[in-house]
Amino acid sequence: MRFDLPTILTLIGQSLRDPANMADQITRLRVPHSVGWMMLALVTILTVMLVTAERMIPGRPEMLSNLGGSPFVDALFMGSMTVVFIFVLYYAGLAMGGKGSFGGTLLVMTWFQTIVLFLVVIQFFAVLIAPAVATLVSLVGFGLQIWCLLHFLNVLHGFDSLGKAFGLFAVSIIGFVFGLSFILLLVGGAAFVGGPV
Repeated sequence: MRFDLPTILTLIGQSLRDPANMADQITRLRVPHSVGWMMLALVTILTVMLVTAERMIPGRPEMLSNLGGSPFVDALFMGSMTVVFIFVLYYAGLAMGGKGSFGGTLLVMTWFQTIVLFLVVIQFFAVLIAPAVATLVSLVGFGLQIWCLLHFLNVLHGFDSLGKAFGLFAVSIIGFVFGLSFILLLVGGAAFVGGPV
């Protein structure tokens, strides 16, 4: 399979039109985990670079893509969140009777982040060309993300309804918050122990 820009754009278009079929194709791939992690890291870095560039546009409206720190901190934070979410989706899905593999979860979420990157690109140009509608573009993009993610999860774990996929998403959000809080607690505790008296 080719991975040039026209092919990637075609696949993204197919994902937005028929996310279930695309998820089925992705879960059939046999890719080493190391490749999946590298692809996820690349997409994360590109997304943060684009969001950082968007921040530099004078007079832009407040967008949903705001992160808040330096590019390095943003990439670290976004990458950490995605990794935690991947593990939560995998184990929570299995707990709910799902049949997804970890490799499939990694690839599905990596492709999902690629779609997010594409939508951020659209949002970026909307800010440049028509700032008045940029917020609307951002909200529509968020809706498309949820649409794709639910279908991805439904196919990944072999569920029989989007309702169950939404249930997994809701449970995963709760698990994600607890997992991220635990990580932040460990980091904060380590900083406290190692910090000046």
